[in-house]
Order: sequence, then structure tokens, then C-alpha cells
Amino acid sequence: MKKIYLYKIIYTLSLLFVTQQIFAVDRLVVSGGAGGAYATLGAAIAAASANDRIIVTPHAAAFTEGTLLINKSLQILSATEGGFYSIDGNINVAPATAGISLTISGMRLLTGGIQSTIASPVGARSTINIIYDSLTTGSISFNHDNYNLICASNYIKGGVTMRFGKVLGNVIPDQIIVNTDASVNNPTDSVWIIGNKINFYTPSNLGAITWNSTSQFFNIQNNFITLSYPGHYVNYGIWSSNSKNSNAGTNTVFNNTIVKPTYILAYGIVLTTGASSYTEVQNNLVMSTIYNYAYYFNGGNFSVHYNYANNFNITGITNDGTNGSAVNTTLNAEGLNTDVLSNTVNGGNPDAAFDDINLTRNDAGCYGGSFTLTNFMPITSTDWARVIMLTAPRRVMINGTININATGFDK
Repeated sequence: MKKIYLYKIIYTLSLLFVTQQIFAVDRLVVSGGAGGAYATLGAAIAAASANDRIIVTPHAAAFTEGTLLINKSLQILSATEGGFYSIDGNINVAPATAGISLTISGMRLLTGGIQSTIASPVGARSTINIIYDSLTTGSISFNHDNYNLICASNYIKGGVTMRFGKVLGNVIPDQIIVNTDASVNNPTDSVWIIGNKINFYTPSNLGAITWNSTSQFFNIQNNFITLSYPGHYVNYGIWSSNSKNSNAGTNTVFNNTIVKPTYILAYGIVLTTGASSYTEVQNNLVMSTIYNYAYYFNGGNFSVHYNYANNFNITGITNDGTNGSAVNTTLNAEGLNTDVLSNTVNGGNPDAAFDDINLTRNDAGCYGGSFTLTNFMPITSTDWARVIMLTAPRRVMINGTININATGFDK
């Protein structure tokens, strides 16, 4: 006889936009202003009231905009699902009031970047949603206090600098930097950096993911990191220079893959954290000749298991025997292990909570676990996902509560 278990399920959909007020309107931007539409994005922004939607019709030529200033809640969206409208210009965000919500989707920004120019006013955080966009030369930078940046499914040539939020499933030929947010509205929360492809080129000892924040915990998972500078003894894959000095939460570094083809890498993963902090590091893979250490730990409390490197060494913790050398491991250009005899296949944490999406044991590296890179890539499809991120418990207890949280957008 089958037993039937009942669970209490709490489902939360975190929409990336402010609920439209009844007086909000759609403002159409069409090349040349055909049919009475606005001829430029700048004109539509100037005319818009807070919470309006600006719908931009893709056109063969770019809209020449110069520098656009946005200080109110808006949605700037493509009129064509899966189609990009092109902008030749630069976007500055300077909220006039606390808690604005700005969503930019379907934009191909040809020249400038998208950045804050001031801290958001004290009060509710201003939420900035950059989703399904392409920044062909510029960067995304919200290096000021009191912003919540959601950056998902974009191509970002110049990298991302932020203080709070989520960076999910982007292609970034540069680095991700997280700095301290000194806002008074500063929750005990985690910054998520999950499912990104990062190709970082620098002659300096900087991390493709560089963490400088002392205000939040970090959650770094399933990123495929390539260090491409053609020189020896430099570059870090993931580098934390500091952390939130608290045991109220946990830092996590799970299932990342770090490679530096041909040349010698200085360090794979370098984590220096506050003395009171707690950090879990599991199921990571470093594939490079290493000059110093594949894994370096200093400062706080670390739980380190099932991490691999083809040139394995580790310092700062006592190896429990689960961490070691990757054997028979060959990665293709996408970071996928092509050798079924590799000990990293089914070599991650055997706890079922870490299982791959096919319910087999965790594969070390960015394609392992439930946040596998496959969930996020490729991002070139014209059928843009309505749900960007879904989280559920790794383990479900009988008679327990299941909390499922989703982040998504649908215009």
C-alpha cells in the first residue's frame, strides 16, 4: 500500500516589476515617430510618468540617444518578443525618490553602459532589473548604496560592478565585482552569482569574481570561469578579499569550474574571510597548471569537501580526504567534461541534497547540481524564459513546509 504524504507548500513569485498603477500608460517608440509614436527613447522617458511602460519597436538602425537620465520607475521593453531594439547611447540612473523600480529588457546597447550616478535615497531599495539585454561595449555598474540589482540572461561586454542583488545566467567577457553596501537598509542576505559564463582577461592578480563586500553573504555557484590572459603566474578565478564578519548566515561556493588554458594560473579559489564567518566550499573544479595554490583559505571557518584540480594543492584548512586531483578530466570549450572515466563525474558530495538534475550523484564543476549551467545557457533563444530563477529545498522532510521561490518577468 502506498503512503500518501501531505505537505504545506508556500510558493512565492517575485516579479521584477512594480504592479502597474491604474494611471500608468504605455508609450510607444518607433523610428521616425511614425503613427504619432515617440521618435526617441529620450523623448518617451521625458514624457513618462512613474510606472509607465515604454515599448520600443526594433528597427534596422539604432536609436541615437546620447546620455539618458532615468530617475523614476519605468519599464523599457521590446515590442517584439525575443527581438532587440538597438540604442546608441549611455544610461545613467539617479533615483529622485526611494524605492524606484526600473526594468530594461530587450535592449542592445551599442556604445555606453548602464550605471548609477548617485546612491538611491534612504528608504526602500531601488530595484534595477536588467534582463535579456546585450551591452556590446559597456558595463553594468551600480556601485552605490541602496540598490537591488537583478542582472539576468544578458551579454555584458564590460562586466558587472554591484553592491547588492543577483547576477544570474549572463555571458560576461570581463569580471564581476561586489563591493560593500553601507546603506542603512541593509538586510542580512546573500548576493547571488550563479550560472554565469565569465571570460576575464587581465595582466593583474584580480579575480574573475572579486568579492570585497563586508555587508552581505555570498552565494557563488555553477559559474564557468576562463582566465584568458596569455601570461604565466597571474590571475585568480574566485577571490574574496574580505567578508561579512558574522555567523548569522553562510557563504557558499559550490560547483564552479575555473580554467586557464596553456598558461600558469596564480590561484584558483582564494577566500579570505572575517574571523566569525562560516563558508562552505564544495564540488568545485580548477583545471590549470597552478603557480601557488588551487585552493587557498584564510581567516574564517571553512567546510571544504569534494573539490578537485588537475594540479591539486590546498592550504589554510586540513584536507578531510575528499578533496584531491582530477583524473582523466578533459573539458571542452563550454567547460563540459567529455571524459566519462573522470573521477569528477559523480565525484561531488554524495548527499542527495547535492544531486544532479538527473538524480545521480553530483558532478564536480559548473554542470553539476540543481543549479547546473545547463539551466541558464544558451541565452540566445528568442523564446525568453518567464521564470529566471527557481529555488526549492534541497531536502524535504515529512510533514514539513516546502518553500518555493521564483524570480521572473512577463511584460
